[in-house]
Amino acid sequence: MEVLDGALERFAGTGPEFGGGLSSHGPMAVEALVRLDRADAVERWVEGYLPRLQPEPGRVEPIGDWREALGDFRRVTDWSGYFAHRFEEAPWLEVTSEWWPRLVPGLAAGATHGIIRAAHAIRAVAESPEPARLAELARALGYWAARYAELPGTPRTGGNASLDDAVRSLPPMREIPAGGLITDQLAGLGTVAAFPEAVGALRPPVDVDADLGELSRTFARIFLTHGRRAPIAFLHAVTAPAAVRSVLPLLPGPLHRPTYDALWQVAAGIHSAFAARATPEPPPYGEPPGPEEVAARAVDNGDEHAIKLAEACLREHARTPDPVYLHAAARAAEIL
Repeated sequence: MEVLDGALERFAGTGPEFGGGLSSHGPMAVEALVRLDRADAVERWVEGYLPRLQPEPGRVEPIGDWREALGDFRRVTDWSGYFAHRFEEAPWLEVTSEWWPRLVPGLAAGATHGIIRAAHAIRAVAESPEPARLAELARALGYWAARYAELPGTPRTGGNASLDDAVRSLPPMREIPAGGLITDQLAGLGTVAAFPEAVGALRPPVDVDADLGELSRTFARIFLTHGRRAPIAFLHAVTAPAAVRSVLPLLPGPLHRPTYDALWQVAAGIHSAFAARATPEPPPYGEPPGPEEVAARAVDNGDEHAIKLAEACLREHARTPDPVYLHAAARAAEIL
């Protein structure tokens, strides 16, 4: 894992966004490449990706009243510094568990990249708490805090609908907001009056781990049938629950249910915002490529989203061997 540490050090001086609001995928993608057993591809990938990024923003002032600073992107480097300091005062998992419930209601932060980046970092730190990994976790949590964004309504499941029925009942967003970012589109959900009620109609999770698997599997199918026009939007409804599922055993039990509910709310928001604009197509037929081929196609493609989706789908497929995961990862490598 020295390859990962070296790559994280190279990304350390870069900002969490570039190009007018795009999230940096550097640390997440290199961690995914290592998990795909393709550490040999990391250096070349980093060399190609680094020039796209911008320097880390300057500090404004230390975080005082955290509630006032939550969601203030101008303070993103202040937030990273805050978490780095907290890791010096207390164990990293204690700090993360303290802040997780504060951040989960704003899980839409950076189009879910806050929580996804945090999950990638948590996996790496849990394996070995090297300084580069702890620093990356501080930056991931800092980004999540700085881009904190809540969706309309309360992310609380409490109905009787199955996941499939709840998805079918999601209201479409008819008024398309200006702006091309996923976050711009999600911000328009306030115009969908029925959205909060539709989110709450889903039945509560019985087993959060298993239900997160069902969430990722369901939205992998939706990625295949609805995602061709907006693949990057739809794939985050797969990678977010899959990323969280990979670190769920590390989080205190009381945090599991609220995290599931918030992940469902954001996945539902992606569906409401983008599904009505899609031209549905039938799911793929026939046998999908095997796991090794899926990984190879993603690495050859080189797109950060294709790499991350392949890693997430292969991890989920290893637990629940549904071909939908292999088909989804292969489709991403084809169209991204």
